[in-house]
Amino acid sequence: MPPASPLKVGVIGPAGFGGSYLCVELLNRGHTVIGLSRHPEKLGSHGRYFPRSVDIDSASISELAKHFSGIDVLVSEYGPHTAGADALLYMPFLETVRKIILAVKQSDVKYFLFVGGAGSLHVPGTPESCVDHPDFFMAYRRAIATSEAHIVYMEERLGIMGTALRAYRDARFGERKGRATTEQQKTIAEYEASIKAKDRATDFIKAGRTAYMFFDGNTSFKWSFVSPSALYRPGVCTGKYEVSVDDMVLVGEQRGDNIFEGRLTGISVADMAIAIADEVENEKLVGKHWSAWGDITEDKPAPAYLTLDAVEGGSK
Repeated sequence: MPPASPLKVGVIGPAGFGGSYLCVELLNRGHTVIGLSRHPEKLGSHGRYFPRSVDIDSASISELAKHFSGIDVLVSEYGPHTAGADALLYMPFLETVRKIILAVKQSDVKYFLFVGGAGSLHVPGTPESCVDHPDFFMAYRRAIATSEAHIVYMEERLGIMGTALRAYRDARFGERKGRATTEQQKTIAEYEASIKAKDRATDFIKAGRTAYMFFDGNTSFKWSFVSPSALYRPGVCTGKYEVSVDDMVLVGEQRGDNIFEGRLTGISVADMAIAIADEVENEKLVGKHWSAWGDITEDKPAPAYLTLDAVEGGSK
């Protein structure tokens, strides 16, 4: 059934991970979607999907503002388009986020939702961002190493980072069963030493945390800052989610010294798309820094990217 008031929703990064799932969800709800990226046509064709080709990184602020014309709600699923871990850089991301915000303010966009990362969420009960806590990355890497769905996703999207994570996962399984080889013990030691020294994703996750500072307390435009929960990955669509404002949701009681160990929550990209689409329609979290988390117990790999072939009812 079409919505009572169909919207024109712009999506930056429509053919990417979160962006492709969101576009399909919005089209399924009867909205018109305008895809904004270098190659938005990669998502496919649909009667209510309109690709606007623009290089977000190189376009000027005024050029971006023109591309945002006629959009009711804009959602940024922007991420580095260069394949692999070497694209996870701090300064280029922040410079582009700044430019997008200034373009939004010059345009007639009525509501801007920015999808950041889990690192900006607070350690529960504190003002400290999780990414700045010394125990976060170790708990995070150990948690995603238990998920086949997450590893398959990282292998597809980040190449060598996914390959290294699978080797670490296999070594840890061997260790738990008391059958770890000398080589596997070395793999665990080297992988965890590299995390302690500096996780490869640190700079990019910190960029997402810093990006929130452009929004926090800003009343010059209408915004919402979305931080998917830490174990965000392809998986089963349950159609259900819970919302948390500011804090990262941790489950269970702390065991040992690491506050995050075995307690991180997650959400499938399909359920996250539902949460964002709900906010696009209902505007219940304006001016908020929020997260959504759900049931990821069924560890089933799913596509990292969708096309418009996934839209219900075909290309109408």
